[in-house]
Amino acid sequence: MKIAYLGPKGTFTEDAAKMAAKKFSGAELIDEKSIEAVARSVAEEEAERGVMACYNYLEGLVQECLDLIYENNLKIVGAERVYVKFAIGMKNGNADFSRVYSHPKALAQCSNYLFQNYPDARQVPVASTSKAIEECVNGGGLAVAKKEAFGNIAVLAEDVGNKKHGRKNFTDFYVVARDYCSEVPENPLTMVAITPRIDRPRLLHDLLGRIELNIEKIHSRPAIDEVNLRSNGEPQMFYLEIAGSMDSAAFKKCIEKIKALEKGSITVRILGSYERTWS
Repeated sequence: MKIAYLGPKGTFTEDAAKMAAKKFSGAELIDEKSIEAVARSVAEEEAERGVMACYNYLEGLVQECLDLIYENNLKIVGAERVYVKFAIGMKNGNADFSRVYSHPKALAQCSNYLFQNYPDARQVPVASTSKAIEECVNGGGLAVAKKEAFGNIAVLAEDVGNKKHGRKNFTDFYVVARDYCSEVPENPLTMVAITPRIDRPRLLHDLLGRIELNIEKIHSRPAIDEVNLRSNGEPQMFYLEIAGSMDSAAFKKCIEKIKALEKGSITVRILGSYERTWS
């Protein structure tokens, strides 16, 4: 079993990949250079599973994740939650505070601390938090990453992430495959992509009214597929995270009601069911 994830080693994504690997005997972790490379490695049968960040408590949806799943016809078969705590550090003996390196999401999640303590530092986005440490070792400056990744590098401050409502920050990761999971999750969620091929007032209201299960998340974006609307509106699509398994009678009933709306002018694609691994 090969499991692809966004590398390099020492990142929160690797932590999620290790969590996913525990479910498979002898799993091998393959670090990729981008989230698109992770999706393609699964789609092209170079890996059996992929681990992709999909949602962060502070920053919200990772749009690229859902789009890559949709475009590569992948299936969500699992989910992992990793609690995120950042530290800031620099190479011993260095006194260059003019730059701070990290993944753009990490910089955004530590924006309050950076503004208060290093307001003049130029924030430099890099591919990963591990890459940030490499940059500050080789070229000076500061790095934001998880504490464990700094090794012998001086950690200046811990837990520098933004705080919201007193809750710990976390990132949720999807585990993706080429086929649906055959096992029914105990506490399931299902992600669905819905693309209306018409536009009219109250369409979304009527669409959601067909779903008699709890909708835990809803995301909208311009439609990925080519859609020719009869109106001048911008074609939209919706990702819905629904409580329940795709195999349940209640879920199937909801999907049939959506497909019947507007005489079949709505496309529905089920992206997969997965177990909620958090309370």
